Amino acid sequence: MNEAGHRQRALDIEQTIADLGDPAARPHICAVLIESYWGASFHWIIVGCMGKHTWHTDSHPGLVRHLTTLGEPAIATEWTTLERLRTNGWYTYQATLAEVAQAKTSWQVIRDWATS
Repeated sequence: MNEAGHRQRALDIEQTIADLGDPAARPHICAVLIESYWGASFHWIIVGCMGKHTWHTDSHPGLVRHLTTLGEPAIATEWTTLERLRTNGWYTYQATLAEVAQAKTSWQVIRDWATS
């Protein structure tokens, strides 16, 4: 997938997040929201890496190491947070409003970096 494709996929996922609505009113969507913030963030990381470093991957394993090597430790930290939230939310039922808020914050940091 090229940079434009990754950007569009991130935007599509963000639209889905908006379509899902307020997790306070619908707590059953918390895990899906976290997963969606994770997915959108992955695509934004690729957009940012392609634009800033001409580096590209279509795989998330090893992403923290690559980001650190590229001199992007703050983005690596945000990705680590999203990985933890995703795993806990999806597999251990730890998907609450607080975790959704954390995922949203990490996604916003990554998106801002990718689009700056």
